[in-house]
Amino acid sequence: MACKSKIFRWFLLCLLLWASPALVQAVTPPLPARPSQYVVDLAGVLDAGTQARLNTMLKDLEAKTTAQMVVLTVNSLEGEPIADFSHQTAVKWGIGQKGKDNGVLITVAVKDRKYRIEVGYGLEGALPDSLVGSIGRQYLAPHFRKGDFAGGLVAAATAISNKIVGGAGAKDGPQNKEEEGLNWIILLLIILSVIAVPIILIWWLARKLKTRGASDYDGGFWGGGWSSGGWSSGGGDSGGFSGGGGDFGGGGASGDW
Repeated sequence: MACKSKIFRWFLLCLLLWASPALVQAVTPPLPARPSQYVVDLAGVLDAGTQARLNTMLKDLEAKTTAQMVVLTVNSLEGEPIADFSHQTAVKWGIGQKGKDNGVLITVAVKDRKYRIEVGYGLEGALPDSLVGSIGRQYLAPHFRKGDFAGGLVAAATAISNKIVGGAGAKDGPQNKEEEGLNWIILLLIILSVIAVPIILIWWLARKLKTRGASDYDGGFWGGGWSSGGWSSGGGDSGGFSGGGGDFGGGGASGDW
């Protein structure tokens, strides 16, 4: 019985893995496997200047906080619910840092007249559903009704960025990296002290004994040719950009215009 249950669970997992890519691709035009920029304008509603402005803004946001925000426009979801599509896309693209889950995806389906702001686990404190919903109603919907997709997306992205910088996302910024570096320096000094004190003590005792005529120590510890190769402080990655991998739990808000 247990064996049948296990086989059934594996069957369901394989079915989900098979179905998920198909759901994500049920969109026109098809999505790229990974975004090369912070703005993926498949619907062609953003001019080059707006795309450059958003890319610069969102790149600066990541540099300041490590949080990642991606803006995606498509023509139509072909009947797929925008909440399901946005969640699957955000997970597939791995928006946000792995372990921090500090990603945001703004999805706009132009012909469907729908939008969604998807928020990663790690930013749900700074961007609760109620706040994200009000940002959509205040900035996205009014601009979109006038056909001003550029103005709406810039305004919404700016509001979200400001909340991240002033909230949870700021905890992961450069200041913490500096503190982490200082902690490593302190740890290194402690390790060096632990290594150096016994060596100095042995050297001092050897000198003492030698001055007292203890010739048995000649050619001993020091005479044996202790290697001066040095102590390596290597070992470990400095913890740079991980390439994404953030996770999402369905937080965020959807709307239409």
